[in-house]
Amino acid sequence: MLITVIRVAILYIIIMAAIRLMGKRQVGELQPTELVVTILLSELAAIPIQDNSIPMATSLVSAAVLIGFEILNSIFAVSSNKWRVLTQGHSLIVVRDGKPDLKQLKNLRISLDDLMEALRQQGVFDIADVEYAIVETTGKISVLQKPSSLPPTATDLNVRADDKGMPFVLVYDGEVCTQFLAEANMTPDKLQRLLDGFGVPMKDIMLLTVNRKGETALMRKNGREIV
Repeated sequence: MLITVIRVAILYIIIMAAIRLMGKRQVGELQPTELVVTILLSELAAIPIQDNSIPMATSLVSAAVLIGFEILNSIFAVSSNKWRVLTQGHSLIVVRDGKPDLKQLKNLRISLDDLMEALRQQGVFDIADVEYAIVETTGKISVLQKPSSLPPTATDLNVRADDKGMPFVLVYDGEVCTQFLAEANMTPDKLQRLLDGFGVPMKDIMLLTVNRKGETALMRKNGREIV
């Protein structure tokens, strides 16, 4: 039993490291080669867990070879457009000027119902509002709406929008997020002075954010919010 637990722990660490090497894509965003490697890695991890008589080295070497293949494939894909098209395919237009390309949909084995569902997920309920819809190499559908169906922007209305910038997380669950301090033009000393001004101990802070204009928002662990 203990051997099984140790094997699971080791394989868990190895597979997690392998997935990290492949990047931070979600399952639905994986390229075909990445999906194949992910499936094979899970199978390789299951074999020594189910049978303790099988040496772990067999699975680890196989996993290392798979990871090596995927790294080489990504290098070739970056340096060669032909290789990238061969292994990943290319994006295809399935809607032009509000009209679906039935031949392209048939080649991709996508029904009109599937297409309409994907458009609704993009916030488009009428295909006539679509200028272009493109099936990306990951299988996701990108949509460009017609200008006449888009909501007006601040530029269209000749209104000056107040750009506050992205709010950066400075403290989360009682701990400082050091990776965002420089982006928020904040130093540890400035952060401490900010916390002193709130009069809230670090350990009691659930979330503290600041934007480009210096506007802050603080939420305590008890749910109370201070702006």
